[in-house]
Amino acid sequence: MPANGRLQIVSSDVVKKKVLLIRLDKIGDLICTLPADQILDSNAYDITWVVQRGLGQMLDLAENKIKYFEIDKSNPQASQKIFSEFLKTEKFDIAVSFQCPWWINFELFKNRVKKRIGVLSQWHSFLFLNQGLRQKRSQAIKHEFEYNLDLVKKITGPVQIDSKNLILKFQKPISSAILEKFNLKNYLVIHPGMMGSALNWSQDQYILEIQNQIENNKTVVITGTAADEPYLTKIKSVFQNHPQVCWLQSKLTMHQLIEVLYFSEKIIAPSTGVVHIAASLGKTISAIYSPIQVHHPKRWGPRPASLSQHIEIAMPNVLCPAQKSCLQDQCPHFNCMDTVKLAGSV
Repeated sequence: MPANGRLQIVSSDVVKKKVLLIRLDKIGDLICTLPADQILDSNAYDITWVVQRGLGQMLDLAENKIKYFEIDKSNPQASQKIFSEFLKTEKFDIAVSFQCPWWINFELFKNRVKKRIGVLSQWHSFLFLNQGLRQKRSQAIKHEFEYNLDLVKKITGPVQIDSKNLILKFQKPISSAILEKFNLKNYLVIHPGMMGSALNWSQDQYILEIQNQIENNKTVVITGTAADEPYLTKIKSVFQNHPQVCWLQSKLTMHQLIEVLYFSEKIIAPSTGVVHIAASLGKTISAIYSPIQVHHPKRWGPRPASLSQHIEIAMPNVLCPAQKSCLQDQCPHFNCMDTVKLAGSV
């Protein structure tokens, strides 16, 4: 495989087909999707991604150049018009909808994108896609990346390649002003927050883990955004002024977050975007996962950037009866997340 990570063929007068790849949701979902474009021959295809507004800054930090267009799916009235004008201007030959609202597929249909690929699931997929694929992702038979790769293979046909080599990698920072600003040395990162789409540790468990690290003379950096506040209030009341705990919640740009993760000794986090960023950076990770079928690490686990990378998946040792959401008091294992321990923790 060449240095830029894409499959290539020798070609001279090939007119590139314009391909649009669409994933409009969270960081982790996007990272589990982006490497799928690496099976597309860069001599034959001109690739553009459509991503949720604000996530382009993450794509700018990838090792390989990624061309993208941002829209805001939370403002459908304005974004549908913007997306329609974009399609009229660019005139794409092929589009792949990995995840998107109905009006995205409608605009692909209305603007006569010749080949419209996506998952046959919701009503609009049957109406507006002409190269649909049934996938039953909720069964979590394989990784989210593999499901996405199958959609891109609708463009290429069968491709013989080791998918483990298809990884999103970020540019490695050389130095970091943010580390100097906060005097960070010999530290690990704990990121308790998430979007709430899976089960997580309780704040009491994070408090015990932070205390464990402090007792081992470690500096602990807490990261997060304002949206993570519900997962941090109790932790903050215990450690906000502790000399070995550095609070960087809502203080980091995406570039600075990647720097803080890259120079850390280890990252501890639940099933959220930070885990996937850390994996792409090749970092040592302890990732806390739910045993529920749709949350399972078999589908959503971090993908290692190298064979030597150490990734610990910590999850309850139970046979979970739930498929989509926790059964709580109706489950004999509830609350199984309280049983999750990390290697080396007390």
